[in-house]
Amino acid sequence: EIEGYSAKVVIDHRIALEGKRMLAHSAASIAEIAHYLGFSEATNFIKFFKRIVNQTPTEFRSSKR
Repeated sequence: EIEGYSAKVVIDHRIALEGKRMLAHSAASIAEIAHYLGFSEATNFIKFFKRIVNQTPTEFRSSKR
């Protein structure tokens, strides 16, 4: 437990942070980012990202460009 958060929460936020970095600074597709981060399907990554970040990856990328 780190700072009162479970390991799962810490890992999920770290994965989301890396996704945010890739969305903002690379031209990789959402499917490519999902695969790189270990998701078997892009839809799983999209649902995960929306749960953590409160935006879809597409919405997040659009807001950063």
